[in-house]
Amino acid sequence: MLGLFRVSRSVTRFSKVSYSPPVTPFSRRAFEKRTKIPECGFHTTRPRAAIPPIILIVLRPVLRVVAFLAGRNFRKWWRSLPKNQRQYYWSRIKENKWSIAGGGAISSAMAYWFYVSHLEFEPITGRERFSIVSPKQIQELSQLEFQAICLEFANRIIPTHHPYYTRVKRVANRLLLANKHLPQVYTKTWTITVLDDPGNMNAFVLPNGNIFVFTGMLNICTTDDELGMVLGHEISHCLLGHAGENVSREHLLESIKLVLIALAWAILPSDLLSLLGYSVGAGAVNATLRYPYSRLLENEADQVGIHLAAKACFDVRAAVAFWAKMDLIHEYDQPSSLEWLSTHPSHKTRQAKIEEQLPDAINFRKYCKCPDLPARDPRQELESFRKSMLEGMHKTMPVGVILVVPDMAAYATGKES
Repeated sequence: MLGLFRVSRSVTRFSKVSYSPPVTPFSRRAFEKRTKIPECGFHTTRPRAAIPPIILIVLRPVLRVVAFLAGRNFRKWWRSLPKNQRQYYWSRIKENKWSIAGGGAISSAMAYWFYVSHLEFEPITGRERFSIVSPKQIQELSQLEFQAICLEFANRIIPTHHPYYTRVKRVANRLLLANKHLPQVYTKTWTITVLDDPGNMNAFVLPNGNIFVFTGMLNICTTDDELGMVLGHEISHCLLGHAGENVSREHLLESIKLVLIALAWAILPSDLLSLLGYSVGAGAVNATLRYPYSRLLENEADQVGIHLAAKACFDVRAAVAFWAKMDLIHEYDQPSSLEWLSTHPSHKTRQAKIEEQLPDAINFRKYCKCPDLPARDPRQELESFRKSMLEGMHKTMPVGVILVVPDMAAYATGKES
């Protein structure tokens, strides 16, 4: 994916305005109104024929049980056969080996045709991807997820007049207005919900444009530039349609795992060995197919997100500072983990990749006629952040709070970074 956003392509994809609605005071107010309240606005793009994902989700555990029973019953049936009958079946298989091979080839060709016929190009990056769900279906699932989240955190939703909400709205509007020429932006109704949980350093955007930010993330992002990098990344997931892509790929990988279940319980001599064999096979599928692809999508969202932020004239150097902060927090708070067994790149990897992308993002920011970058580089604040962490670690803190950070309510009511 490196090189997708060289300045020439960045200019083409992010400064193009031929799709933009007329920019008038009314349209600007209308656009800002879309991010005013936490209730859900709803918009779907044109649907296409596809398998309803809710059906696939419901069928997943059922199909696993069916695969398990089919494999196990086959093994029991085979063991119950007399030796001469087993030899007979083996001889029949050898006699018809070419027919069996032909059937396997036809099945493989049909599976390949199904995969190829569901490939599409992502409009922002031009990357080819597999998709079996329509945008409308993903929107419907997103609406259900939105309602579930609001119900789960009903007592923690911060009101719209709170400084935290004001800050998120300011940064989100800045990002969305700067990139409103993208159809993926102006065809959605965007909403903001801030959830009061200081111990949760998280933010995410549902595919239908519902932006969720936890107060723990706001406390870590000590400047609007850092928050702009985080929201740019999360909004990129939404614009790039990663949710639908993940659903499609998960169902593809699930099909592979169903075959592994059936084979493990049909071939291996005991349930214990079958379970171990399936675990090894499923782990190999995750390590070689699922996790690397998930990390690819995260890197893609980082790359697109930093350009969304650059067009909004944020200080893109804050992206490196933010991931360096997260790496420090991870270093002190959690044991080290293997990146190749994770759905996300390590913080150090993300920091290094974004550092490589900075020259392109800074040049694109200049192309968008943004003001010069501040003389103070946000990456220079890391040492003071490390010291504040060490000081916080020597204090008695509630469970889930890992360091003392500035209260961002003061920032929200004050100047914008």
